[in-house]
Amino acid sequence: MKKNQFLMVISVLLALFFAGCATSEERAAQKAERAKKVTAALNNRHFKIGIAHMHPMKGPSKAVSYGYSVEVRNDSLISYLPYFGRAYNVPYGGGKGLNFSAPIESYREGVGKNGQRHIEIGLTNDEDTYLYVLDVFDNGSSSVSVSARQREQISYTGDMEF
Repeated sequence: MKKNQFLMVISVLLALFFAGCATSEERAAQKAERAKKVTAALNNRHFKIGIAHMHPMKGPSKAVSYGYSVEVRNDSLISYLPYFGRAYNVPYGGGKGLNFSAPIESYREGVGKNGQRHIEIGLTNDEDTYLYVLDVFDNGSSSVSVSARQREQISYTGDMEF
């Protein structure tokens, strides 16, 4: 009786182990498929980067809750980001911060080190002028840096959402 139970437990563990192991070819195919999706989204200028961490100029980095993002939809940028830092001149009550939608005025793209896409997006809304710098890797991991005339620079890291 005990021998049968032991063999059954061993066989279940082996089945789980082999089912969980992807071959190197499968992993390479998944990586290539992800890179293909990232490239297509960037080429179409229709993508969204979900933010996981923020990195203010002064103070420690902080994890942020789910839902913060930067989204590019053809000719507009939708920014929903938390902001911690010094604001030099803002409207009464704090203004919009980095939560707005605005048309893109300039869009420059290039390829940086290690094959990442480097994108610079310039825009203006009724409160300030911004420069968003995005570095997106083939696997979808991204960094976003926001510079404004009336606020200190702040950076974020996250992943591209599909």
